[in-house]
Amino acid sequence: MIEHVLIIFIAFSGFLLATYLYHKKRTKNEHFVCPMKGKCSEVIHSDFSRFLGVPVEILGMIYYAFIAVGYVLVTGLSDLFGWADPFLLIASTLAFFFSVYLTFIQIAALKRLCTWCLLSAAFCTIIFLLAVLGSLEVVLPFLSEHKQIFLILHVLSMSLGLGATTLTVVFFFKFLKDFRISEHESEVLSTISDFIWFAIGIILMTGLALYVPESAVLNRSSQFLVKAFVVGVVIINGSILSFLVAPKLVRISFGQQHHHKDGELIRMRRVAFILGPISIVSWYSAFVLGILPHTAPYTVTQLFFVYLTSLGIVLICSQLWERHLTRTAHRTAS
Repeated sequence: MIEHVLIIFIAFSGFLLATYLYHKKRTKNEHFVCPMKGKCSEVIHSDFSRFLGVPVEILGMIYYAFIAVGYVLVTGLSDLFGWADPFLLIASTLAFFFSVYLTFIQIAALKRLCTWCLLSAAFCTIIFLLAVLGSLEVVLPFLSEHKQIFLILHVLSMSLGLGATTLTVVFFFKFLKDFRISEHESEVLSTISDFIWFAIGIILMTGLALYVPESAVLNRSSQFLVKAFVVGVVIINGSILSFLVAPKLVRISFGQQHHHKDGELIRMRRVAFILGPISIVSWYSAFVLGILPHTAPYTVTQLFFVYLTSLGIVLICSQLWERHLTRTAHRTAS
């Protein structure tokens, strides 16, 4: 198939690109050419250049090599390796979501764009689209046949994200009691955050696998529609908290070069006490909505009312707790 041939070529190019980035990252003294006036060096040496402790370039090399070899086998030895086609599609889907995540980090958190990184994201996107086009005949039967497996993975990823988010909020509030975040505390939050984003990636991938074969039924389900909205809130809220609020708190408390007004740390702390509860309520709501049967007699309005009411109660409690901590800190300082 022409799609498979194109995927092999693009995956090989992606492997060479990831290898080049890995080499340039190790040899810091060499000049790093970044086309289109990009900020490649700043991006690949940033705090976000690792995921779960593994350099992103190595993850890219592994992915591209897996895709290239996999499609060579599927194309050349289809009788023996034709069964691997859906698994290659799953890998390309996960890589696509990961590339979107990395691109968002460049735009929102780093405010720097790496031309080579964007090219790699384009490779992942094209491979994903070609994999979908070349696997339509086998994808739907595969998804229907392995529905239970995707459901188990979906529930496990929801549990992982829920647990990691709970830990993040607990640690975040605890660390901010002294109005600062130490370097060790920042590393702890960063590691847990990686697990959360990993869980979100699996949730989106398995959710898509569950949705496609049963889209007609799920589109009429109140639980599914509200859960899809809540998951969107989780992603947007987590992005703001992880990439905009938390880094600013760390920069101020570490005393790094950062222009800010008096009281900005306190304001950012208050924002964190808003976003944290939103994250917790949204994760628990998504988890509960996910385990409710689609035939449950609840309307979209009823489910939204419960979600928004829970959100309001928790937000009020969090703001009262923040004010209590502020008064306590002032009394201690005086």
